[in-house]
Amino acid sequence: MIAIRCAARFDGSTLVDGPATVLIDGRTIAGLEAGHPELGADVEVVDLGEATVLPGLIDTHVHLVTDSVPNALDLVEDYSDQQIDAVVSRSLAAHLAAGVTTVRDLGDRRFVVVDRRDRQRTGGTAGPEPTILASGPPLTSARGHCWYLGGEVQGPTEIELALAERVERKVDVVKVMASGGMATTGTDVMRPQFTLDELRLIVDLAHDAGLPVTAHAHALAAVELAVAAGVDGLEHCSCLTPQGPRVPAELLTVMVARQIPIGAALMAPPPASYDDAPPNIKKVMAQLGVTPEQMLELRRSTTGRMHAAGVRFVGGSDAGINDFMAHGLMRSGLDFLVSAGATVPQALAAGTSLAADACGLGSRKGWLRTGFDADLIVVDGFFGVDLAPLARVYQVMLGGAFVSTGRR
Repeated sequence: MIAIRCAARFDGSTLVDGPATVLIDGRTIAGLEAGHPELGADVEVVDLGEATVLPGLIDTHVHLVTDSVPNALDLVEDYSDQQIDAVVSRSLAAHLAAGVTTVRDLGDRRFVVVDRRDRQRTGGTAGPEPTILASGPPLTSARGHCWYLGGEVQGPTEIELALAERVERKVDVVKVMASGGMATTGTDVMRPQFTLDELRLIVDLAHDAGLPVTAHAHALAAVELAVAAGVDGLEHCSCLTPQGPRVPAELLTVMVARQIPIGAALMAPPPASYDDAPPNIKKVMAQLGVTPEQMLELRRSTTGRMHAAGVRFVGGSDAGINDFMAHGLMRSGLDFLVSAGATVPQALAAGTSLAADACGLGSRKGWLRTGFDADLIVVDGFFGVDLAPLARVYQVMLGGAFVSTGRR
């Protein structure tokens, strides 16, 4: 048994200052006690000093096949098998170093990440990696957003075949591109890509197989269709119209009542990164007649209004698709949530316990609780008015074992 002594902790909901001891037995948490009690000689004590312990972060939206360079999605189609496997390895290492112990991949290329997940679950990977959940290639319309990943469908028959393949491959979630996307030139982020009947077919087939569905949706019309179809989660949920972001009261009421988790790249690109922003982002800003700074503030105010109303946000970074959304920068999205009005504990919950719930892992990950997986991170110092300690991860425990992250 291992006893981790720390000076403060975040348990998945609450920040608690004051000495605490986390007991680890094998791969699970065996107990959590206030103070630093005396323990038997057979217990290995790890004294972390002035540090805070919290559950490992869970990133609900990553693209492991992308390499965190400008417009990275454009490169994916031409990677060889060896190149893409190396990219996935680098992506996972970057997440682990940043304290992310579970990733949900929502942008696979022809099931590469699903295969990696399967190797991981059978012990076929070389070293410690964040736990992988995977969707396979996202379902998209003909030449729709991210069509080159291998998920194009058109009409009920192709939708049924695509769902059957995902069920056979035992994906963890079904991802559907309900609107065009910022990273795919030729698609329209202001318009839906599927009809309500098509989205309902996707949701019904997935639910019949016991699978949740999460929908990429920028356009307000696409968000409304996805919610009406009964999706289990929303990615982006930008609620864009030609006049700017708009969240109707009726839609807000439904999202709050159903507690639909919303993740993925809550923030707009930082103004300094505008030159490298995808063409569709520049097109949207031109349509709306706003500067990069104004676009960021529009996104912040929309997120703030939704958060204040009780919408459930979860940590999802859209990691890897650009240099300003690189793998291992999940804290940036959580920082943005704080800037939009969330408290520090609320933002930390979005990246731990609430993210675990959104991924179907709420009974074993995301909390410092007896019987839960011993996926923990140690940050230097204490949380105050911001999330600065998340930039100082110096220990990561994965499944009850400390792993090397390259940070101190």
